[in-house]
Amino acid sequence: MRLAITLLTTILLAGCAGRLKMADRPKPPGTPYVDALVERAMHDRLDRSKQWLRLGHYRPERFGDGWLSEADHPRFFLASDGQDNPRAELEATLRGFFLPPVQELPVGKAGFARHPICRFPARLAYLAEALEIDMARLPTQACPRYGKFLGDVNPRSVTLVFSSYFLNNPASAFGHTFLRFNKAQTMAVGQKRELLDYAINFAADVDTGNSVIYAFKGLLGLFPGTTKRMPYYYKVREYSDTESRDIWEYHLDLTPKQLYMLVAHIWEIGHTHFDYFYIDENCSYRIHMMLEAANPEIELIEQLGPAVLPADTVKVLFDNPGLVREVTYRPSLRTELMHKVEALDSEQRDYVERLADRADAPLPGDWNDARKVAVLDAALDLVDTRHVKDLVFKRDPEAARKKQSLLERRADIRVPSEDRPVPVPWGRQPQIGHGSGRLGAGVGLRDADAGLLDGGFLALDFRLALHDLADPSPGYPELAQLEFLPLRLRLWKSEDDAEALLEDFSIVRIVSLTSVSRFDMSMSWHVDFGLRELEGEGCRRCLAGKLRGGTGLTGSFADEAVSLFLTADAAIDLAGESDVGIEGSFVRAGLGPAGGLRLRLDPELILLTRGSFLFYPEQPDPRVWRVDSALRWGLSQNLALSLEGAMLDNRREGQLLLLGYL
Repeated sequence: MRLAITLLTTILLAGCAGRLKMADRPKPPGTPYVDALVERAMHDRLDRSKQWLRLGHYRPERFGDGWLSEADHPRFFLASDGQDNPRAELEATLRGFFLPPVQELPVGKAGFARHPICRFPARLAYLAEALEIDMARLPTQACPRYGKFLGDVNPRSVTLVFSSYFLNNPASAFGHTFLRFNKAQTMAVGQKRELLDYAINFAADVDTGNSVIYAFKGLLGLFPGTTKRMPYYYKVREYSDTESRDIWEYHLDLTPKQLYMLVAHIWEIGHTHFDYFYIDENCSYRIHMMLEAANPEIELIEQLGPAVLPADTVKVLFDNPGLVREVTYRPSLRTELMHKVEALDSEQRDYVERLADRADAPLPGDWNDARKVAVLDAALDLVDTRHVKDLVFKRDPEAARKKQSLLERRADIRVPSEDRPVPVPWGRQPQIGHGSGRLGAGVGLRDADAGLLDGGFLALDFRLALHDLADPSPGYPELAQLEFLPLRLRLWKSEDDAEALLEDFSIVRIVSLTSVSRFDMSMSWHVDFGLRELEGEGCRRCLAGKLRGGTGLTGSFADEAVSLFLTADAAIDLAGESDVGIEGSFVRAGLGPAGGLRLRLDPELILLTRGSFLFYPEQPDPRVWRVDSALRWGLSQNLALSLEGAMLDNRREGQLLLLGYL
């Protein structure tokens, strides 16, 4: 490597070399040396090189044969047409490096780097090596803010971090990925050392708390997405503690040169923004673009589908042999609490609850120190879990006093806590899960009342993303279902013609089950919004808009292999021109109980049974009951066989489908 990274860093960290004003920016130099560099770059077609296109975030135009950068701020370009002309941007960049030095903004002052050397250190590193630039000919330009950025990050290595699914927040329902730079020098060790590292996060700059508006703007790319640097402990507090999300860490194997290019490129894009699209150009997509810009030998983006989900971006890391060096696991605060209380007997658990309610509650005098320590440690985690937002945002002084009192009591006992780490749930690594998309086909048979379609049919299944409770469980949370655009169609063959019927379609379908315990009484809930088939009194094969939801409780046993749930549900159907609703209208509304049983017979074999009994007062069908059951067997990571059946008040049906995950 002809370019010495240390030499470049020395130049960028150099002291100020003058105090020139930026009133009239000089025109790019046209010296013979610079002209020769430009001519050689064009001859070598560097503007079409993979490294240059990735540094500029250029992608082929969807309609046409040109290029278009995904960066959406003019500050990212030196050429006036740089966004869609990588050749012009390359020339402007080369000439810009040789502009006279300027006075850069001091450290801590808002603004962006002025001189191209300070603005685009990754471009400089690439072009200096590719063109063998004589570094002595460059202006002696001081870059104090970039120097401080390098010194703060001080990377030894980099880790891609995946925080698991969190259904209570639309922005994180599919999970989230970001980068962590592991510092080269620190006094701490282990996971405590990691808390001192820096996280690099790409996210939408959201200007609304309304989930509907958020979804609308996120789908249409109406939020600017920006790259931010923050301490890693901040992200751990947000995801692991506040949202009870387990974290998976993928330690990447980058060379020192690639690591430097990654840091330098992150600095470059830190002064621009990208339109944020929830489905594709999202946090995980942009993180992979950063990695590709640092290492042109890897292929990540091209291996992703039309929907870019965080779990899928983790999987493609393993399609590049040797990129992932090691995988580690960081349990959430809730996971650590449940692991601690599992080791306690009933009496100890009683005192954990007492201490969480009243920190000065006395402990039995005949307990030894180890027994007291186990209870105090669990009580501290329980207080953190119950009052995490109050403690972080200092909203409840009483919660802070309670925790401080428990900390003091724990400090008085000079006995170390038992070293009992949480077992790593290797079966839930996101990269081993099935694909997020799904296509399926099968055959079925229905026996229905007079006037309804019955007999044999062909069943078709489609889902854009992600997972349901009956899907094979490896790589996914046991009790969470999140489906985006699931669709079921049926094709019927009559004597005269074939007929297609939309059985069910949802914009989004979410089920969040949380097993209740004495330490966690969180409610379970579900919601379903879309279209469905209605077949009952006053309506034969009607297509109706649906909105269904409910909340209740879940109990789980044997490490969530057996789960029972019961909810109180509400349903609203809008059936167009029909008169199946309230007082002969098209609005149909009902209430009633629902519940189900989920059995994990094997990680690849799931039995799911659900039932509901809804009351529709003053409507043609006053009582509607339904029972659905599915036995799904994962034949491989991305192939499953599903045997399904349903019983309703007016029909019985069953179907067998072969499901392929994409």
